[in-house]
Amino acid sequence: MKKLTLIALPAAFALTACGGPAEEAGEQQDDIMEAEGDMIDEQADVAEAQADMVEEQADAATGSVEKAELEQKAEELEEKADALEDKADGM
Repeated sequence: MKKLTLIALPAAFALTACGGPAEEAGEQQDDIMEAEGDMIDEQADVAEAQADMVEEQADAATGSVEKAELEQKAEELEEKADALEDKADGM
């Protein structure tokens, strides 16, 4: 009986170390999370580009009210981009 245990135990460990369905599912989940993080990072880049564009519009604005509104919008877009980057980094 002890010999059977000594033979079966390493075999059992070897089987659990092999890539089974649970490991493959875990790897797929990791890939999905990484892709979601990349997508959110891209959204952050878009928000940053929009903020830059709005800042340029603010610089070109002639009225002080229009300029202030555009600067506020640019600030909101930058905050959105920062939040998206933080979310992507947390994934």
